[in-house]
Amino acid sequence: MYELTRGPLVWISLIVFIIGTVFQIFRFFTLSRKAGLSPHVPKLRPSKDDGEKDSSPGRIVGILKKTGQTVLAVHPVTITVSTVFHLCLVFIPLFLLGHNELIELTLGIALPSIPEHASDILTVIILICCAFFLFRRIFLSRVRAISSFYDYLVLALATVPFLTGFLGFHQIFDYRTVMIVHMLSGELMLMAIPFTKLTHMIFFFLNRFMVINEHTLGKGSRAW
Repeated sequence: MYELTRGPLVWISLIVFIIGTVFQIFRFFTLSRKAGLSPHVPKLRPSKDDGEKDSSPGRIVGILKKTGQTVLAVHPVTITVSTVFHLCLVFIPLFLLGHNELIELTLGIALPSIPEHASDILTVIILICCAFFLFRRIFLSRVRAISSFYDYLVLALATVPFLTGFLGFHQIFDYRTVMIVHMLSGELMLMAIPFTKLTHMIFFFLNRFMVINEHTLGKGSRAW
């Protein structure tokens, strides 16, 4: 089982993730339309030809400042925890020493790695963030009212790889069993990204840089 999860299942999860991501990007362009080409999709903002520089640094800074002030004013704790959580969610797997050693053994290449002590601290931080999201869904009535089993399942998919990685690093419980669960959960999360609520990891960039709205950070050329 250990060799299966460490070998073939890794490649299967990567293939599913890549195919799913390509599918979601294709779906994005299928469901959205280029602004101004259809009477039902108006050109919501002037183009550069109309004298406005949509992607100017000043405009982007202004949007970030306005959005940050608005969101932080309403939910300062939640937005701070969410930002830290998403940064760690991407940063830890990519720059973890153990992961990069396996990649180097398999492909002969590896990304820069962060010290094990630092990754251990970041893992604890992301587990605290996961606990915050769980308690928020359980104890905050307005969040609990719109939460379903599916929401808890998605949260578990994001939590278990880091929890088991922490347990394995500190040799808590049977190491081999913990690592099998760690690899399986990580592979499940990777495959789930394009097909669950985790797909916002993909659509965040598409929506912020390509869809025309008041919070668009890029030039913006498409509309729903």
